[in-house]
Amino acid sequence: MALTEIGSGKSINGVKWYLDFQTIDDRKYIWEGEFEVKDTSIFFMDEDDDEKQKDKPKILFEKLFVDGKQIIDRTADKIIFEGKETIKLSQFESVISLLKAEGLIEPANSGLNKLSFSDQSNSMQASGMFKVTMLNANKLAKKYNTKINIQESDLDITLKLFLISKADKKLFNTIKERFIDIFPQVADLKIAPLDIRDNEMPDFFKEYPFVQIKEEGVDKWIQQNRISSGMYRTLMHIGELYLCSEGTVFLIDEFENSLGINCIDELTSDILKSKRKLQFILTSHHPYIINNIHFDNWKLVTRKAGVVKTHNASEFNLGNSKHDAFMQLIQLEEYQTGTDQQ
Repeated sequence: MALTEIGSGKSINGVKWYLDFQTIDDRKYIWEGEFEVKDTSIFFMDEDDDEKQKDKPKILFEKLFVDGKQIIDRTADKIIFEGKETIKLSQFESVISLLKAEGLIEPANSGLNKLSFSDQSNSMQASGMFKVTMLNANKLAKKYNTKINIQESDLDITLKLFLISKADKKLFNTIKERFIDIFPQVADLKIAPLDIRDNEMPDFFKEYPFVQIKEEGVDKWIQQNRISSGMYRTLMHIGELYLCSEGTVFLIDEFENSLGINCIDELTSDILKSKRKLQFILTSHHPYIINNIHFDNWKLVTRKAGVVKTHNASEFNLGNSKHDAFMQLIQLEEYQTGTDQQ
Protein backbone atom coordinates (compact mmCIF):
# COMPACT_ATOMS: atom_id res chain seq x y z
CA MET A 1 0.00 0.00 0.00
CA ALA A 2 3.07 2.28 -0.08
CA LEU A 3 2.15 3.36 -3.62
CA THR A 4 -1.22 4.61 -2.42
CA GLU A 5 0.50 6.51 0.39
CA ILE A 6 2.98 8.10 -2.02
CA GLY A 7 0.17 9.03 -4.39
CA SER A 8 -1.66 10.77 -1.55
CA GLY A 9 1.36 12.89 -0.68
CA LYS A 10 3.30 10.85 1.88
CA SER A 11 7.08 10.83 1.97
CA ILE A 12 8.74 7.42 2.46
CA ASN A 13 12.40 7.01 3.21
CA GLY A 14 14.49 5.32 0.52
CA VAL A 15 11.64 3.94 -1.56
CA LYS A 16 12.08 3.48 -5.30
CA TRP A 17 9.09 2.48 -7.41
CA TYR A 18 7.95 1.58 -10.91
CA LEU A 19 4.28 1.03 -11.69
CA ASP A 20 2.70 0.18 -15.04
CA PHE A 21 -1.10 0.34 -14.82
CA GLN A 22 -4.30 1.00 -16.74
CA THR A 23 -7.21 3.06 -15.39
CA ILE A 24 -10.90 2.28 -15.69
CA ASP A 25 -11.17 4.69 -18.65
CA ASP A 26 -8.47 2.68 -20.47
CA ARG A 27 -5.64 5.18 -20.11
CA LYS A 28 -2.23 3.55 -19.70
CA TYR A 29 0.21 5.00 -17.18
CA ILE A 30 3.80 4.35 -16.24
CA TRP A 31 4.84 6.04 -13.02
CA GLU A 32 8.27 5.77 -11.48
CA GLY A 33 10.37 7.65 -8.97
CA GLU A 34 12.65 7.50 -5.97
CA PHE A 35 12.97 9.08 -2.52
CA GLU A 36 16.35 9.84 -1.02
CA VAL A 37 17.67 7.72 1.84
CA LYS A 38 17.92 9.54 5.15
CA ASP A 39 19.11 8.40 8.56
CA THR A 40 15.63 8.64 10.01
CA SER A 41 12.65 6.38 10.63
CA ILE A 42 11.59 4.24 7.68
CA PHE A 43 7.97 4.96 8.48
CA PHE A 44 5.73 7.45 6.72
CA MET A 45 6.34 10.98 7.94
CA ASP A 46 3.70 13.61 7.33
CA GLU A 47 3.99 15.97 10.29
CA ASP A 48 3.33 19.62 9.50
CA ASP A 49 5.83 21.51 11.67
CA ASP A 50 8.94 22.90 10.01
CA GLU A 51 11.44 20.77 11.93
CA LYS A 52 9.70 17.55 10.95
CA GLN A 53 9.46 18.75 7.35
CA LYS A 54 13.25 19.06 7.26
CA ASP A 55 13.58 15.41 8.27
CA LYS A 56 11.37 14.12 5.50
CA PRO A 57 13.10 12.50 2.51
CA LYS A 58 12.92 14.40 -0.77
CA ILE A 59 12.08 12.99 -4.16
CA LEU A 60 15.21 12.48 -6.27
CA PHE A 61 13.39 11.89 -9.55
CA GLU A 62 9.93 11.14 -10.87
CA LYS A 63 8.52 10.35 -14.30
CA LEU A 64 4.97 9.91 -15.53
CA PHE A 65 3.92 8.60 -18.95
CA VAL A 66 0.37 8.63 -20.32
CA ASP A 67 -0.41 6.37 -23.27
CA GLY A 68 3.29 6.24 -24.12
CA LYS A 69 3.89 10.00 -23.90
CA GLN A 70 6.00 11.43 -21.08
CA ILE A 71 4.19 14.29 -19.36
CA ILE A 72 6.27 14.58 -16.17
CA ASP A 73 10.05 14.74 -15.93
CA ARG A 74 11.13 15.60 -12.42
CA THR A 75 14.57 15.98 -10.89
CA ALA A 76 15.57 16.99 -7.38
CA ASP A 77 15.49 20.65 -8.49
CA LYS A 78 12.54 21.09 -10.84
CA ILE A 79 9.39 19.61 -12.36
CA ILE A 80 8.74 19.69 -16.10
CA PHE A 81 5.03 19.20 -16.89
CA GLU A 82 4.15 18.83 -20.58
CA GLY A 83 7.36 20.56 -21.63
CA LYS A 84 7.10 23.51 -19.23
CA GLU A 85 8.67 24.03 -15.83
CA THR A 86 6.15 24.40 -13.01
CA ILE A 87 6.31 26.84 -10.14
CA LYS A 88 8.29 25.68 -7.11
CA LEU A 89 6.40 22.82 -5.48
CA SER A 90 6.99 20.60 -2.46
CA GLN A 91 10.03 18.38 -2.81
CA PHE A 92 8.48 15.83 -0.44
CA GLU A 93 5.28 15.04 -2.40
CA SER A 94 4.74 13.12 -5.61
CA VAL A 95 3.36 14.84 -8.69
CA ILE A 96 0.39 12.46 -8.51
CA SER A 97 -0.55 14.33 -5.32
CA LEU A 98 0.68 17.83 -6.19
CA LEU A 99 -0.96 17.96 -9.64
CA LYS A 100 -3.95 15.70 -9.06
CA ALA A 101 -6.38 18.35 -10.34
CA GLU A 102 -4.75 18.33 -13.79
CA GLY A 103 -6.80 16.49 -16.41
CA LEU A 104 -4.05 14.06 -17.42
CA ILE A 105 -3.04 13.24 -13.84
CA GLU A 106 -6.43 13.02 -12.10
CA PRO A 107 -7.24 9.52 -13.50
CA ALA A 108 -3.91 8.23 -12.17
CA ASN A 109 -4.60 9.70 -8.74
CA SER A 110 -8.11 8.27 -8.75
CA GLY A 111 -6.81 4.87 -9.86
CA LEU A 112 -4.29 4.70 -7.02
CA ASN A 113 -7.04 5.53 -4.55
CA LYS A 114 -8.89 2.44 -5.77
CA LEU A 115 -6.21 0.12 -4.40
CA SER A 116 -7.80 -1.61 -1.43
CA PHE A 117 -5.94 -3.82 1.03
CA SER A 118 -8.86 -5.92 2.19
CA ASP A 119 -8.29 -7.45 5.62
CA GLN A 120 -11.70 -8.57 6.91
CA SER A 121 -10.49 -11.31 9.22
CA ASN A 122 -11.52 -9.90 12.59
CA SER A 123 -15.06 -8.90 13.52
CA MET A 124 -13.72 -7.35 16.74
CA GLN A 125 -11.91 -4.69 14.77
CA ALA A 126 -15.18 -3.20 13.47
CA SER A 127 -13.28 -1.58 10.63
CA GLY A 128 -13.24 2.18 10.78
CA MET A 129 -15.09 2.28 14.08
CA PHE A 130 -12.51 4.26 15.99
CA LYS A 131 -12.22 6.86 13.26
CA VAL A 132 -15.86 7.90 13.61
CA THR A 133 -16.55 7.78 17.31
CA MET A 134 -19.04 10.64 17.19
CA LEU A 135 -20.76 9.43 14.04
CA ASN A 136 -24.46 10.04 13.59
CA ALA A 137 -25.31 7.30 11.13
CA ASN A 138 -28.74 8.67 10.30
CA LYS A 139 -27.27 12.03 9.26
CA LEU A 140 -24.76 10.18 7.11
CA ALA A 141 -27.64 8.32 5.46
CA LYS A 142 -29.08 11.63 4.26
CA LYS A 143 -25.84 12.44 2.45
CA TYR A 144 -25.24 8.98 0.99
CA ASN A 145 -28.67 8.02 -0.28
CA THR A 146 -28.04 6.34 -3.65
CA LYS A 147 -26.23 3.20 -4.70
CA ILE A 148 -23.76 5.19 -6.79
CA ASN A 149 -22.68 7.70 -4.17
CA ILE A 150 -22.41 4.93 -1.58
CA GLN A 151 -20.20 2.89 -3.91
CA GLU A 152 -18.01 5.87 -4.77
CA SER A 153 -17.55 6.97 -1.15
CA ASP A 154 -14.41 6.12 0.82
CA LEU A 155 -16.42 4.81 3.77
CA ASP A 156 -15.64 1.42 5.28
CA ILE A 157 -17.73 -1.53 4.19
CA THR A 158 -19.77 -1.81 7.42
CA LEU A 159 -21.01 1.74 6.94
CA LYS A 160 -21.72 1.09 3.28
CA LEU A 161 -23.82 -1.94 4.22
CA PHE A 162 -25.77 0.18 6.70
CA LEU A 163 -26.31 2.96 4.16
CA ILE A 164 -27.42 0.60 1.37
CA SER A 165 -29.92 -0.97 3.77
CA LYS A 166 -31.51 2.48 4.00
CA ALA A 167 -31.07 3.63 0.39
CA ASP A 168 -31.66 0.44 -1.62
CA LYS A 169 -33.43 -2.31 0.31
CA LYS A 170 -33.56 -4.53 -2.77
CA LEU A 171 -29.78 -4.53 -3.14
CA PHE A 172 -29.30 -5.01 0.60
CA ASN A 173 -31.65 -8.00 0.50
CA THR A 174 -29.62 -9.45 -2.38
CA ILE A 175 -26.48 -9.22 -0.23
CA LYS A 176 -28.30 -10.64 2.79
CA GLU A 177 -29.76 -13.55 0.81
CA ARG A 178 -26.34 -14.40 -0.61
CA PHE A 179 -24.93 -14.45 2.92
CA ILE A 180 -27.77 -16.71 4.11
CA ASP A 181 -27.19 -19.01 1.12
CA ILE A 182 -23.68 -19.65 2.47
CA PHE A 183 -24.82 -19.82 6.11
CA PRO A 184 -28.32 -21.36 6.07
CA GLN A 185 -28.44 -21.39 9.88
CA VAL A 186 -28.77 -17.59 9.73
CA ALA A 187 -32.39 -16.43 9.72
CA ASP A 188 -31.84 -12.68 9.43
CA LEU A 189 -29.17 -10.00 9.16
CA LYS A 190 -29.15 -6.31 9.99
CA ILE A 191 -26.61 -3.50 10.19
CA ALA A 192 -27.83 -1.15 12.91
CA PRO A 193 -26.80 0.64 16.11
CA LEU A 194 -26.76 -1.57 19.20
CA ASP A 195 -29.33 -1.41 21.92
CA ILE A 196 -27.16 0.29 24.53
CA ARG A 197 -29.44 -0.82 27.35
CA ASP A 198 -28.31 -4.41 26.81
CA ASN A 199 -24.70 -3.61 26.06
CA GLU A 200 -21.69 -2.25 27.88
CA MET A 201 -20.42 -0.28 24.90
CA PRO A 202 -19.68 3.40 25.72
CA ASP A 203 -22.34 5.96 24.82
CA PHE A 204 -20.26 7.57 22.06
CA PHE A 205 -20.84 4.43 19.95
CA LYS A 206 -24.60 4.57 20.30
CA GLU A 207 -25.09 5.84 16.73
CA TYR A 208 -22.57 3.52 15.09
CA PRO A 209 -24.08 0.63 13.07
CA PHE A 210 -22.79 -2.87 13.78
CA VAL A 211 -23.35 -6.19 12.02
CA GLN A 212 -25.94 -8.29 13.84
CA ILE A 213 -27.36 -11.68 12.90
CA LYS A 214 -30.20 -13.83 14.14
CA GLU A 215 -29.84 -17.59 13.92
CA GLU A 216 -32.61 -20.11 13.50
CA GLY A 217 -34.14 -20.97 16.87
CA VAL A 218 -32.42 -18.08 18.70
CA ASP A 219 -34.50 -15.12 19.84
CA LYS A 220 -31.78 -12.53 20.50
CA TRP A 221 -29.63 -10.85 17.90
CA ILE A 222 -25.98 -11.94 17.90
CA GLN A 223 -23.73 -8.90 18.04
CA GLN A 224 -20.76 -8.27 15.78
CA ASN A 225 -18.12 -9.09 18.40
CA ARG A 226 -19.69 -12.55 18.86
CA ILE A 227 -19.91 -13.42 15.17
CA SER A 228 -17.29 -15.92 13.99
CA SER A 229 -14.41 -14.46 12.01
CA GLY A 230 -15.32 -16.63 9.00
CA MET A 231 -18.94 -15.43 8.92
CA TYR A 232 -17.91 -11.82 9.39
CA ARG A 233 -15.22 -11.98 6.73
CA THR A 234 -17.60 -13.62 4.26
CA LEU A 235 -20.17 -10.86 4.72
CA MET A 236 -17.55 -8.15 4.30
CA HIS A 237 -16.26 -9.67 1.06
CA ILE A 238 -19.78 -10.08 -0.33
CA GLY A 239 -20.48 -6.47 0.58
CA GLU A 240 -17.29 -5.35 -1.16
CA LEU A 241 -18.29 -7.12 -4.37
CA TYR A 242 -21.51 -5.11 -4.51
CA LEU A 243 -20.55 -1.83 -2.86
CA CYS A 244 -16.99 -0.96 -3.87
CA SER A 245 -16.42 1.59 -6.61
CA GLU A 246 -15.90 0.45 -10.19
CA GLY A 247 -12.23 -0.09 -10.95
CA THR A 248 -11.27 -1.15 -7.43
CA VAL A 249 -8.19 -3.38 -7.14
CA PHE A 250 -8.41 -5.66 -4.09
CA LEU A 251 -5.27 -6.95 -2.42
CA ILE A 252 -6.12 -9.91 -0.17
CA ASP A 253 -3.36 -11.79 1.62
CA GLU A 254 -3.92 -15.49 2.40
CA PHE A 255 -7.48 -15.42 1.10
CA GLU A 256 -8.42 -18.67 2.84
CA ASN A 257 -7.63 -17.43 6.37
CA SER A 258 -10.59 -17.86 8.77
CA LEU A 259 -12.76 -19.31 6.02
CA GLY A 260 -14.34 -22.76 6.09
CA ILE A 261 -14.43 -24.82 2.91
CA ASN A 262 -18.00 -23.72 2.13
CA CYS A 263 -16.95 -20.06 2.39
CA ILE A 264 -13.84 -20.56 0.26
CA ASP A 265 -15.81 -22.29 -2.50
CA GLU A 266 -18.62 -19.74 -2.57
CA LEU A 267 -16.49 -16.60 -2.32
CA THR A 268 -14.06 -17.82 -4.97
CA SER A 269 -17.04 -18.53 -7.23
CA ASP A 270 -18.53 -15.07 -6.57
CA ILE A 271 -15.25 -13.36 -7.41
CA LEU A 272 -14.89 -15.30 -10.66
CA LYS A 273 -18.51 -14.62 -11.65
CA SER A 274 -18.51 -10.91 -10.86
CA LYS A 275 -19.50 -8.80 -13.86
CA ARG A 276 -18.22 -5.56 -12.38
CA LYS A 277 -14.97 -3.85 -13.35
CA LEU A 278 -12.91 -5.16 -10.45
CA GLN A 279 -9.50 -6.77 -10.08
CA PHE A 280 -8.43 -9.16 -7.34
CA ILE A 281 -4.85 -9.91 -6.37
CA LEU A 282 -5.01 -12.86 -3.96
CA THR A 283 -2.28 -14.78 -2.23
CA SER A 284 -3.12 -18.35 -1.31
CA HIS A 285 -1.82 -21.87 -0.78
CA HIS A 286 -5.27 -23.43 -0.88
CA PRO A 287 -5.75 -26.00 -3.69
CA TYR A 288 -9.38 -25.07 -4.38
CA ILE A 289 -8.55 -21.41 -4.89
CA ILE A 290 -5.47 -22.06 -7.01
CA ASN A 291 -7.09 -24.79 -9.09
CA ASN A 292 -10.19 -22.72 -9.85
CA ILE A 293 -8.27 -19.73 -11.18
CA HIS A 294 -6.83 -20.25 -14.63
CA PHE A 295 -3.07 -20.71 -14.62
CA ASP A 296 -2.69 -17.79 -17.05
CA ASN A 297 -3.48 -15.62 -14.02
CA TRP A 298 -1.10 -17.35 -11.59
CA LYS A 299 1.96 -15.59 -10.19
CA LEU A 300 4.42 -17.67 -8.20
CA VAL A 301 6.14 -15.47 -5.61
CA THR A 302 9.69 -16.35 -4.56
CA ARG A 303 12.33 -14.74 -2.44
CA LYS A 304 16.10 -14.92 -2.39
CA ALA A 305 17.77 -12.95 0.40
CA GLY A 306 16.05 -9.55 0.24
CA VAL A 307 14.85 -9.85 -3.39
CA VAL A 308 11.22 -10.80 -4.00
CA LYS A 309 10.16 -11.87 -7.50
CA THR A 310 6.96 -12.96 -9.21
CA HIS A 311 6.96 -15.58 -11.96
CA ASN A 312 4.40 -16.44 -14.62
CA ALA A 313 3.24 -20.06 -14.85
CA SER A 314 4.73 -20.20 -18.36
CA GLU A 315 8.24 -19.90 -16.90
CA PHE A 316 7.87 -23.40 -15.45
CA ASN A 317 6.32 -25.06 -18.53
CA LEU A 318 3.23 -26.12 -16.61
CA GLY A 319 0.69 -28.40 -18.30
CA ASN A 320 -2.05 -27.35 -20.68
CA SER A 321 -4.93 -28.45 -18.48
CA LYS A 322 -5.79 -26.93 -15.11
CA HIS A 323 -5.31 -30.24 -13.34
CA ASP A 324 -1.92 -30.91 -14.92
CA ALA A 325 -0.77 -27.36 -14.18
CA PHE A 326 -1.77 -27.57 -10.53
CA MET A 327 -0.13 -30.96 -9.99
CA GLN A 328 3.09 -29.71 -11.55
CA LEU A 329 2.91 -26.48 -9.55
CA ILE A 330 2.76 -28.16 -6.15
CA GLN A 331 5.79 -30.29 -7.01
CA LEU A 332 7.96 -27.28 -7.80
CA GLU A 333 10.63 -26.56 -5.21
CA GLU A 334 9.91 -22.86 -5.69
CA TYR A 335 6.30 -23.49 -4.61
CA GLN A 336 7.22 -25.74 -1.69
CA THR A 337 9.96 -23.54 -0.24
CA GLY A 338 9.11 -20.08 -1.57
CA THR A 339 12.72 -19.51 -2.55
CA ASP A 340 14.15 -18.57 -5.91
CA GLN A 341 16.15 -21.49 -7.32
CA GLN A 342 17.84 -19.52 -10.09
